[in-house]
Amino acid sequence: MSAKSADWQFPPRNGGIDFVQDPSSAHFSDAPIPKLVREVLQNSLDARENGIYEPVVVKFRHTEIDRSLIGATRLYKHLTACLNRAKAEKHHPSVVRLYENACKTLRAKTVRCLSITDSRTTGLSDSKWDALVVQEGAVQKSSVGAPGGSYGIGKNAVFNVSDIRAVFYSTRYVNGREGRIEKMQGKATLMSHPNPDNANDHLQHIGFYAAHNGEPLVTTEIHDFFRLDEPGAGVFVMGFNPRSSAWMEDIASAVIENFFDAIHKKTLIVEISSDDAESITVDHETIDQLFEGLFSKKPDAFYYYKAIRDAESMPTPSISKAGVLNAQVLIGSGPRRTAYVNRNDMLITASREQKTNPIAPRGKSLWPDYAAVVTPATDEGDAWVRYMENPSHDSISSGQLLDAKQQRQADKIFADARRELREIIDKKADISKYGDTSNLDELRDYFPELDPNAEGNRNLDVKPIKSNPNPSPPSTSDASTSSDTDSHGTSGQTTEDQNDNNGTKRDRSGQTGTGAGRRPAINKQRYIPMGNTEAIVSFVPDDKSGEVQLTLTPTGGERREREVPLQIVDATVLSPDNQKISLAEGVLSLKPSSSERVVIKIATNNTLGDFAVRMG
Repeated sequence: MSAKSADWQFPPRNGGIDFVQDPSSAHFSDAPIPKLVREVLQNSLDARENGIYEPVVVKFRHTEIDRSLIGATRLYKHLTACLNRAKAEKHHPSVVRLYENACKTLRAKTVRCLSITDSRTTGLSDSKWDALVVQEGAVQKSSVGAPGGSYGIGKNAVFNVSDIRAVFYSTRYVNGREGRIEKMQGKATLMSHPNPDNANDHLQHIGFYAAHNGEPLVTTEIHDFFRLDEPGAGVFVMGFNPRSSAWMEDIASAVIENFFDAIHKKTLIVEISSDDAESITVDHETIDQLFEGLFSKKPDAFYYYKAIRDAESMPTPSISKAGVLNAQVLIGSGPRRTAYVNRNDMLITASREQKTNPIAPRGKSLWPDYAAVVTPATDEGDAWVRYMENPSHDSISSGQLLDAKQQRQADKIFADARRELREIIDKKADISKYGDTSNLDELRDYFPELDPNAEGNRNLDVKPIKSNPNPSPPSTSDASTSSDTDSHGTSGQTTEDQNDNNGTKRDRSGQTGTGAGRRPAINKQRYIPMGNTEAIVSFVPDDKSGEVQLTLTPTGGERREREVPLQIVDATVLSPDNQKISLAEGVLSLKPSSSERVVIKIATNNTLGDFAVRMG
């Protein structure tokens, strides 16, 4: 049988679903090139040949092919039928434009094609071929613990860069009994439409370019363009439209931003070429240069890459179903985020939000700039997390689990993981436990050098203020205008004056005022615990026109439910200027003498724990 005997076949709808648009590909439409790259490379890495220690090679190649290679004449008739239906039924203008553009593309003599082929992989045996080409929602992986997708819709990402919504698939592999096997088949995802040969016969939205018996073309039936030189798989996107003139650079950027770990570990090489442009190779030798050349400003992924390149791997203890997690932490630069990379060496998420990145610990104000990369140490741990990935594989949430008990269990495991990772980052940042000594860069401008003759040394005018030894606690409503921040972080504005029963404005110290002045807001707050009962607090007032009243309210740990403000029983100003401060009922009052940073050492009658603090 020759390839000419194959053609497009759309099965009859027979009263089934009237399909207008493909919702499954909507997951990938906002970033078509990056998500195409993520899905394709994930599949290739998952299909890596067992026992092969050389990197998987994936080639992206753009070329023009003759329209006859894809059965364009027949496919054009189906596209025209879709267009006529969309116009007649006044579907959304975007649907009409899609089919107008598709018909225009197929009227040309040649068609743009992006071929994506891999090698040193297993290829697509029968069950894997069916899962990719003819089944919806099916998943077939190379092993039980393989860390690929779990929804079976990632394969639809390739249709978002096809103007004619048509993709061809090809594979080559070795079967122990049958020897070398080659297959090829095309697939188009359109809309339900009338049969071009009989308007009364309505067809399904998905059709296949196949032999007349509906089976894939095999071996010599396959045109040379689609045949592979060695075992592997090929995806050929017809009517390729990258929506960008810099699509080669876009692919390279997506590769290094999402697969920096695989590139660094030499498990992946990506080659990008076009008939009319210089090729790009992304591998262990070129990744540094590409990071320098592709971005005017370093992306977050650059710092994650530096972490896995330069930082030692620090394992956590085994954490229930998550198992052991390996953390690599870069200190001194980075976006202050934690990235999760799966066992496929693909970045899943580096979100700041715990609802989409529950493995990431909250940042502490004491932590310097950093970039952390977390990877699971076992296939079992990785598979457990994989069940909680969204369809686009760029976020993690226990909400993906159907059972409420499993969700609660997962949330507890993630909380345990965050606690272990916090300790690793503390250690890498050289943050000592309470009672130990630490180097505090924030205070270096306020203390003299050991050498009494050193330039800049001066006497500080400090004045300790003692409060009532038995202060009564302030109302918890005093701090109600503040907002939560990350662990050991601070935020918020100064509190509002309170009115007494006679309508006279009264501040927290009990003194009345005219209300003519507005208390200054405080910005750039810092809270640094110094021991069991002492801490350094600092902030910058907006101006010096009013009085600041300072409260500290725990928002984490065992105090989370109560949120009772700490009682400040002692305070010492460490700023160069002698600020006027006083204490009343456990609240510190300060009238700034300038708009410079104020640094105060405070003591409380409560034990300071490992919780966040709200400053108001």
